[in-house]
Amino acid sequence: MDITPFDLTPEHKGRLASLLNETGQPAAMLIPAIVKALEELQRRSVSGGTPDREAHVHASAPPRKKSFGHIAEELFGDLPDEKLARLPVDGAAQHDHYIYGLPKPTVSLA
Repeated sequence: MDITPFDLTPEHKGRLASLLNETGQPAAMLIPAIVKALEELQRRSVSGGTPDREAHVHASAPPRKKSFGHIAEELFGDLPDEKLARLPVDGAAQHDHYIYGLPKPTVSLA
């Protein structure tokens, strides 16, 4: 068996030392457990993961940024057509007026 050297972070070294201390096992006894864990990781990556793993990945992954279209659909998707028709057509150009109540500029913004 070839030995592949790799560096552990100080935190991982501390966890390994604690595990060895708690179990009283020599480090060589952990090799079968490490091999089994690596085989399981490989099996999951080939099979696309298990539902439990997928739930964990999604729970810990940072949220993806939504597109403008998706946000607009969330905001306006449930509005009836008659209410959508009443929204201002210059809302983007005059957002200070509609959000903060500032007067509309008299000069064209185009």
